[in-house]
Amino acid sequence: MDGSFFLTQWLYQAMSWVYQKLVVLFGASANASGHGGWVVVLTIFVFTLAIRAATSVGDISSRKSSIKMAAIQPELDKLQKKYQNDPQKLNMEQQKIMKANGVSMFGGCLPMLLMFPLLIMFFNAFRAWANEQMLALMLAIENGEGLTMFQGFKFLWITNIWRPDNLTAGGSLMNGSEFWSTFAVTNNIERFFYFQKNQAALQDILYKLHFYTVKINSLGQIEGYEFAKDAGAAFRVAYEGFVKPITDSIPKFYSMSNGFAILPVLAGATGFLQMWIMQKTQPQQANTQANSSMKMMNYMMPLISVFFCYRYDATFAFYWIFSNIIALGINLILNSVFQKDKRKTATEVKA
Repeated sequence: MDGSFFLTQWLYQAMSWVYQKLVVLFGASANASGHGGWVVVLTIFVFTLAIRAATSVGDISSRKSSIKMAAIQPELDKLQKKYQNDPQKLNMEQQKIMKANGVSMFGGCLPMLLMFPLLIMFFNAFRAWANEQMLALMLAIENGEGLTMFQGFKFLWITNIWRPDNLTAGGSLMNGSEFWSTFAVTNNIERFFYFQKNQAALQDILYKLHFYTVKINSLGQIEGYEFAKDAGAAFRVAYEGFVKPITDSIPKFYSMSNGFAILPVLAGATGFLQMWIMQKTQPQQANTQANSSMKMMNYMMPLISVFFCYRYDATFAFYWIFSNIIALGINLILNSVFQKDKRKTATEVKA
């Protein structure tokens, strides 16, 4: 979306480009009804794998730091007993030992700190992509191809992959009030790339739906469009009739839901498993702020993931699940690889 943070724009445009290439690659099978969902999921997996591969350098650095920390832990424990009544002196002596052995107190937290901006970038990119798809659907409906396009949004149990997989989010299609609040209240519809490419056609559709009114200059001439002055009241009524061919095709159960809330549960479960195994396999740093933060994150992140994946698009939930599973695999591999390094480092420190 034009005007967004440049990295988010690049991420969205890159994912959209790869998605289009995959649709072309799979040819006729990808153009069949229902193609959009699995090609989108494949695109998400490719990008998640690439991002995790790029950030694995930080995982390796974190693991090495943890191994070194475990090796010097006995010395740190001795200092703790020796200077238990002098926290300032204790901190100074611990810093000396860690610096001499190339250990960072917060080295194990760096991958998690990096994960937050990545989550925000992906969240914003997926939200922009979903809104772009909604605008594309509006044009498809006008051209008589809306139902075919909407059927392409289906993936497994999810009717619309661009909506949340939950039981209470208002259905499988954006309703009139949500459309108005997304594009009119925020005053950002002109920033979407799809709108910019199809501005005349979309403005015409939205004008007929009372989303816009015409702007009249002092000479009584029409000089453009502006948002309707009735806070979207007329638009909401017109919109419901406009999307009726699609809403009539949705099973009654999905009138208020878009799935069974399976993805949010999977996101929370894989997140907890990934952090729990990481905590079990990674050397612990007793009585340190880093270790305390790690334990807190072990419980907080899975709960946060359930909340976000329940409320926001299924595409984001797929990213979160893939990210957790790939991170789990990387941690298990690194744990196996660094077992020898752990023993070697412990021997060197003692020597």
